[in-house]
Amino acid sequence: MDAMAIAQLKRQMAWHAEEVSHLERDVQSAELALEAGKKKVDELKKKLVISKRSLDQFKIDVMKAEEELRRKASDARRR
Repeated sequence: MDAMAIAQLKRQMAWHAEEVSHLERDVQSAELALEAGKKKVDELKKKLVISKRSLDQFKIDVMKAEEELRRKASDARRR
């Protein structure tokens, strides 16, 4: 192997070292984004559960209020 071939190998090695460096940064960024995304999903799931509970409670309250209104109307017609 002559000096030119060795120089070419060194250039290829340097290019690959730079590529590895870029890929490591990209992987680290992607991992951080994934972590943040998972946290966001967890927060949204908690909010969804709370909202569903509130909605169910409102449905119950509305049903009770409508039933009470029907009873009052029925009582008023009987009198």
